[in-house]
Amino acid sequence: MPKKKTNSDLIDTFIEKYKKEKNVSEGTITTYKNIGKSLPFNLMSSQPTIIKKLKDLYSNPNTLQLYLNMIILVRRENGEETDKLIKLRNSLREEIQKMRKENLTKLDDKLPSVEHINNELEKLKGQKYIINYLMINHALRNKDINLKMVNSIPENGEENYILIKNNKKVKLYITDYKTEKKHGDKEIIINNSKFIKELKSLDLNNGDYLIPMKNGDKIKNITTFNDKILRMTIDNLGQNKLVKIIIKELLNNKDFKKLETLSENRGTSMAVLLKSYNLHNGED
Repeated sequence: MPKKKTNSDLIDTFIEKYKKEKNVSEGTITTYKNIGKSLPFNLMSSQPTIIKKLKDLYSNPNTLQLYLNMIILVRRENGEETDKLIKLRNSLREEIQKMRKENLTKLDDKLPSVEHINNELEKLKGQKYIINYLMINHALRNKDINLKMVNSIPENGEENYILIKNNKKVKLYITDYKTEKKHGDKEIIINNSKFIKELKSLDLNNGDYLIPMKNGDKIKNITTFNDKILRMTIDNLGQNKLVKIIIKELLNNKDFKKLETLSENRGTSMAVLLKSYNLHNGED
């Protein structure tokens, strides 16, 4: 009788195949592996058993959905039934939406005004100014800002690049970001005089990274990079909250043209932008 595979074995096999077919982030891989280690039941158990165990363990619908997503994918890969698990996952949507609205309302009460954010931005210099400017004015994620200074954009480049053109404007060419597979490479032109001045003040040479390791190399560890970026954002708010503050202001002003630009810059559909980053979603 063949030995029953452990959750870790099942997930490792699934991840190896999934990586070959799709661009999977290290964060997703780590999350799935951690789930496999933490579950006190086998992923190939009967659906009723899995549902009962999950409900006993987790009350948060977001957590349940996360675990169900992974379990469904692994079971499907192994030819096991998933219909009851999918039905449970679908039933969580309304609860998740309600919780998101409640959380946005609570967050809205705690966040500073857009005036405060812009005033603080103008006080910043160098790296901190560059990072916060890109989040506030272009809604960039942390990963997008892992930028490499170049004299020209390389053919078939696989990093995120920044260059100064004719001392009058800055060009960003972003190929490595969360939704790149869906939205393709991003090109952003910046004409802001202070941005150009602060970028020049860093005295970056061709091949230098905007936010490097101590030895000048690229920071490849996602957690390390995210932690470093967070500490450099205004009031330690992070890009997610900064973007939410800006989106609320644009909606208040009915500036839909700027919202569309932010949607393109971020690599996020308007639907997702207005659903997940709109603080007004918490209002009745």
